[in-house]
Amino acid sequence: MSSTSLHPAEGFAFSEMTGVLAPYRGRGLSLALKLLAIRFVRAAGYRRLATFHHPRNTSAIAMNRRLGFVHRAS
Repeated sequence: MSSTSLHPAEGFAFSEMTGVLAPYRGRGLSLALKLLAIRFVRAAGYRRLATFHHPRNTSAIAMNRRLGFVHRAS
């Protein structure tokens, strides 16, 4: 499951949720979903995509870093 929203007034898109049921984790599905979200955002003409994750979710953090997301203090 993946949910991405566009925020034209603010000029960015937001990757709200990427989730895979436990029995299917570790198969690259989350990465595939995140890549589809990035493709969707680019096709819509956005250059900025924000996301967040739980601070202890090391796999999500690693995936987001691999995709080029950078940490920004709120």
